[in-house]
Amino acid sequence: MPFLGRKMMSRTRTAATLAAVLTAAAHTAANLPQGAQGPDSPLVLGVDHIPLAVADLEVAASHYGQLGFTLKPGRPHENGIRNQHVKFADGTAIELITAADARDALTAEYRAHLAGGDGAAFVSLFAPELNRVARAFDAERGACRRGDGLLSFPLGDPLRYVFFGARTTSPTDRPEHFRHPNGAEALIGVWIAADGLAAERALLAGLGATITEQDVNVPETVRGAVARFPLGDVVLLPGSRQLVPGRKIVGATVRVRDLALLRRALAQGRREAPPAAQTTPGRSEFLAPDLTHGIWLEFRETR
Repeated sequence: MPFLGRKMMSRTRTAATLAAVLTAAAHTAANLPQGAQGPDSPLVLGVDHIPLAVADLEVAASHYGQLGFTLKPGRPHENGIRNQHVKFADGTAIELITAADARDALTAEYRAHLAGGDGAAFVSLFAPELNRVARAFDAERGACRRGDGLLSFPLGDPLRYVFFGARTTSPTDRPEHFRHPNGAEALIGVWIAADGLAAERALLAGLGATITEQDVNVPETVRGAVARFPLGDVVLLPGSRQLVPGRKIVGATVRVRDLALLRRALAQGRREAPPAAQTTPGRSEFLAPDLTHGIWLEFRETR
């Protein structure tokens, strides 16, 4: 799981200042570590992973297996967190995660979240140079909250549900962990829904995203905005698209190489395949939250 120092003074002022600081950082070459991408590269390249909180880990993993995903068991955590992973070869992932008891601040967050049912609790954005992001945030908000190679906002921050990480590989990863019968290849998008996403817009723009207003399929066609990074998108939707009041993460997009593989996997798992929808990026099939433990899951076959 899941940044930063003092509480927000006001969302609007902080968002605007933060965007300016991040934009300046993205265009500053000073003190870049060896191997850095370069002074004009975005601070964030895309989505890293989504921790999907579930009450019953074994049931959720079984259901995701029926959807055609390969699950990799997670490691034991000292605070009692248990997880299983849907991993992709590019380093992205969907993490099924649970906490039976509130043993610390993080497990208490998960327990509070699960009181409203299963669903995505956080989203991690892929920041290949965490030190650059940390310096940018230090300039505006004080010391970062760091741990396990991640940067996160503090408890109580409206952006707490967003955190940052670099791609990591595990010595226990095997090629078979990345082979999914449904043809899934990568996590390429996350959907966020709320009224008044000024702080999120400023944050994403400052991190290097290009934001455009457009019609999006979720699965109905609605007016929203797409914050586009080189390796993935953040879709911004109106608050009416929330599945549980107050929960901002409502969906995710997975790239598949062939929707026929998804339909075949769903048939084998005795799940009904939804009709394919033609979208601007390609063709997609959308699985409803009651099948995926609390989020819309788009499987996209790109042109």
